[in-house]
Amino acid sequence: MTMLPELASLLAALDHQLSLLRQLSAELVACRPAFGTMNLEAIYSHISAQAAICEKLQRAEEERASAWQKASLKLDRPSVNGDLRRWVDVLEQDMVDRFRRVLTELALAEGEVRRLNQIHTVLVDGSRRTLNVLANALSAFSPTYTLPPAILPVLGQRSLP
Repeated sequence: MTMLPELASLLAALDHQLSLLRQLSAELVACRPAFGTMNLEAIYSHISAQAAICEKLQRAEEERASAWQKASLKLDRPSVNGDLRRWVDVLEQDMVDRFRRVLTELALAEGEVRRLNQIHTVLVDGSRRTLNVLANALSAFSPTYTLPPAILPVLGQRSLP
């Protein structure tokens, strides 16, 4: 059986999601040195790239859901309670194998992103603690150093106590 355009579209949407998850994984790994060196410019750059990938992932998920619905309608088969893995079982074996391969890779990529996200959370928490220690150390010297008079109007103060 020739692959229907709706099935090809669904497979392409799944492949696109897989590609984006791999990009996000790579970006989560690439940002580690920036947190280790506290390079704020690089951190913000990585955050921006990660946010862009996440937005693309949201759109890719919507495309996948739409492609899935179109394929379900074309095949006149229900989507089996939103479970794509069971849905592919009603297809011919060669298509099932293609979908199963992509779905397995997608599940592995999602698991990897979850694992990297946990590592990223530890990095962010460590950076936050480091900044808190630095802020506490600097606040100990605040009575020693006063703000320049030019900054006071910006802060809305006439003078410091």
